[in-house]
Parts: sequence; C-alpha cells; structure tokens
Amino acid sequence: MIIDCHVHVGKLHEHYPEWWVAELYRAWGGVRQWGGGQDQTVGERMVGMMEEHGIDMMCIMTSDHRRVYPDRKGPYCPNDFLLEVKETAPERFALTCSVDPLRDVYEAIQEVERCIKELGINAVKVYPSYDHFDPRDPQLWPLYEKIIELDIPMQCHMGWTPCLNAPMKYQFPYLLDEVAYRYPDLKIVVCHLGWPWVDECMALIARYENVHADLAYWGWFTPEENLRIIQRFGRLCGFDKLLFGSENSHTHMAVELMLGLRQEAERLGLEPIAEEDMEKIMWKNTARLWKIEG
Repeated sequence: MIIDCHVHVGKLHEHYPEWWVAELYRAWGGVRQWGGGQDQTVGERMVGMMEEHGIDMMCIMTSDHRRVYPDRKGPYCPNDFLLEVKETAPERFALTCSVDPLRDVYEAIQEVERCIKELGINAVKVYPSYDHFDPRDPQLWPLYEKIIELDIPMQCHMGWTPCLNAPMKYQFPYLLDEVAYRYPDLKIVVCHLGWPWVDECMALIARYENVHADLAYWGWFTPEENLRIIQRFGRLCGFDKLLFGSENSHTHMAVELMLGLRQEAERLGLEPIAEEDMEKIMWKNTARLWKIEG
C-alpha cells in the first residue's frame, strides 16, 4: 500500500499561471508535470500517474496565493475543485483544502469548517512563505483552535522554494515551535522535512508529540541521502511521524527511490529500515492522520 500525502492539483492557465508554474518547477523541468496530457482531465491525469508509479491513493491539495500578487491575480485553485478531481476515482483520493488566513482570518475559519463538515475534506494546508505570514502571528490563533476542534491535520509548507515571491524569513521550521508549544493538540505536518533546515526540523518534531514531517521533494536527492536522513529521523523522532509524499515534480521518481532503500542499505552495509517502519512511512501514518479507512 502506498499513500502519497503531497500532490497539488489545478488547471494550468485557469488556476495557475504558466509563468508561475515554470518559476516554481524550473529546477525540475518546468511545466512538464502540469502541461502534459491536456486531452485528459486533472483527475484522469492523477489516476494515470498513480497507475504508472504504483500509488494506491493521493492526498491532493489546493492553494490560494491571490493576495500577495498585484491586482490579487496570483495562483488560486478553489477547494471545491478537489471534488471534481475526486469524482474520477473516489476511492483513490483524499482531500486537503487550503486557505490564505490573512486574506480574512474569520473567512478562512469558515471555509475550513465548510470544507470539513460539508465537503468531506480530510485536512488543511497553509503556506506561510507563499502567503507572506509568520505562523506565530496571534491573528492565526483562532484558526489553529478551529483546526483542533475539527480534529484534522494541518500541513504547513516549510523550507525552500524556487518561487521568488516567497520570502525566506517565513521558511524556517523553528517558526512552528511557539505554535506547537501553545497548541500541543494541533496536528502539524511540516512539508519537505523543512529542507534545507532538516536538523532544525527534526529537533522541532522530536520536541512535540503532534508534529510530523513529509518527504515531498526528497525524490530530488540520492538514495543514500534519503536512507541516511530517514534513519536519523527514526532514531531521533520515531517512524510514527514521517509521511511519504512526492510533490508533482518528483512523483515519477519518488516511489521507486523509496522502495529501493533496502537495496541501498545493503549496498552501503547499513541496517535496512524495518518493513513495519517502511509501512508506517509509506501509508499508515498518512491514513491515521487523514482518517482514511478501508
């Protein structure tokens, strides 16, 4: 079983300007992952990717970056679009809505509540660097309290991005320390393991019971780098806190890399990651947090 917890959906041009996607993915082939298969729906393209790469389910997500671009014309995919994608194969998708909390905090709270209670969405994603906010901002406390009340995980983009309009001062994992301390029941998934601030991210996760990380983008690194960092993570944080995610630019390579880690351990003369721990990473942790059943 494989559940990919980190895949973006949306239509090129309609939801995401081509120049923005090209900027975001320029280090990994530009718009290739978004521009191919235009004769297919987004849902059909996602199912095709899952079939090709042996993924059983994707947790798909939206984003809202309108506020931080001129004339509020930045990238935006409405949360209801997730339902359109899911119609293609309902059993293959879990859903992660998104809000830009500083557009209007209480509107964001209402939108998250609507998504969970009315649309059946499983989680929420926030983007501090893309939407130019510090997660420690007290304005956000009511949003965190609502997320706790709804008992859903909050994925949080932390770490580097090629996107130029995403200030690095909002990318550091330590910014979540105060949040996790104030709200110990808030289930946080730090995206990308906070790269390049990986040690800082692991130190954060080791401190708090409900802070986790996903491995999106890590298909970019070598098998040896992945193996060694996952082993270090397990020793410090435990394997109940690490989730497999690919990110669109790396879906075509991430699964093969992860499934090859046992062979890589043998090549390096290292102890392989135990099968039960790999199952936690590849699907069980995501299924638990997103409340995926069956």
